[in-house]
Amino acid sequence: MNIERIDHLNLTVADIERSLDFYRRVLGMRTESMGEGRAALYFGQQKIHLDAAGGPMAMAGEKRMPAHICFVTDTPIAEVKAHLERCGVAVRMQGPRAGAIGTIQSVYIDDPDHNSIEISTY
Repeated sequence: MNIERIDHLNLTVADIERSLDFYRRVLGMRTESMGEGRAALYFGQQKIHLDAAGGPMAMAGEKRMPAHICFVTDTPIAEVKAHLERCGVAVRMQGPRAGAIGTIQSVYIDDPDHNSIEISTY
């Protein structure tokens, strides 16, 4: 497997509107509301999801670090899954997701610190 780039990151924030203002105003990112307690920031071909602390998408309620990172690979998902199995890493979930530049096929795993890692292909 060869990781190509980061697709998106999820950040849990205290105040969605304050964060949208900061990233738009200070860093020049495009912004998008994605529903109650969620928003997205876009720059280049990358995206940052903003999740409201205590909201339904925030990971703070789980026994894991509140971080999520998505890596893009050109390796087919079946090969990614086989590689993960050979490494003894369990896949938590999989399926199509909304990536930064279109629909991606993803598998989710945990790193040793229980951070959520998504490995995806377009």
